[in-house]
Amino acid sequence: MRTLKKSIILACLGILLASPVTAAESGAGKIEIVKGVTVSGLVEVEGSYADTEDGSSTDLSLATFELDLDAKVTDWLSARAVLLYEEDGDDELIVDEAYIRMKKEDMPFFAEAGRMTQAFGNFATGMISDPLTLELGETKHHATLRVGFEADPLTASVAVMKGDVQKIGTDDINTIVASISAAGEVNESIRYGLGASYISNISDTDGLQDSYDSSFGETSDFVGGYSIYGIAGFGSFEFRAEYLAAAGEFSDGDIAGLKPQAYNVEIGYDLPLPMHFALRYAGAEDFGAKEQYGATLAYDLAEQATVALEYLHQKNDDLAKSDMVTLQLAMEF
Repeated sequence: MRTLKKSIILACLGILLASPVTAAESGAGKIEIVKGVTVSGLVEVEGSYADTEDGSSTDLSLATFELDLDAKVTDWLSARAVLLYEEDGDDELIVDEAYIRMKKEDMPFFAEAGRMTQAFGNFATGMISDPLTLELGETKHHATLRVGFEADPLTASVAVMKGDVQKIGTDDINTIVASISAAGEVNESIRYGLGASYISNISDTDGLQDSYDSSFGETSDFVGGYSIYGIAGFGSFEFRAEYLAAAGEFSDGDIAGLKPQAYNVEIGYDLPLPMHFALRYAGAEDFGAKEQYGATLAYDLAEQATVALEYLHQKNDDLAKSDMVTLQLAMEF
């Protein structure tokens, strides 16, 4: 596995170094390294101070390194690969996504096959920290077959994947993910986005998988989950809200008898200077923080580079409280 990771890294670096003459801008944040192949990426460095009932602590980390490769072979066939490193996540370079997409530009239907993040939840945020809805509902690192429909302003899809949490005694493709959303602009000042999604096995999200470690990733019955969200923009203001929850109580695992749910509400404002302000109020039941609120102020150092400062207060189910201040330097390329 380590040899494979090193080979992937060396191959990507080899492409970048071997093609300096042909490199050219190809849309915001993307560089064409050879004909039909573009590369883009993200680097986020974070320093933080946390004050909890057990004391205070500080940290400095490479929060995110992401390298995206997109290749278009024909007018209907393309591929995408994403290499990802998160120091507070897997703490190793992984293939986060790698899939083939089939869609003609003049046709609304598409199909995708490979490893991809599932279309469950929206998770839009103007803050540095991830919303609680993402911590509960994000699913990734699964091989998936997805088919759907795209025609402005509507997007709809259905996907199947083999989750890590299985019914007792089985080893099958066992999870369906369905989503529908709409996004667009009413005029130059008013924009919108809204959608809903469903997963037939919410226990297989990154936030809930560990609850089944003691039972070797097996359950007697699947519990579904759903998400609804809305985004409304009015000039420099943007309002975001999402609710994500299990459809019923779990019958086994460490979360037996619980019905996890989370919500996130944010207001964002673009200041006249190249600055952005965001406020958050969020919470959860039977999962993570019971209540969370905070604010982020970000300043654009350049078109694709930002420095941001965030304050976040959190109260957990056991009523323990914490306060965290995070400074982030981020750059897209």
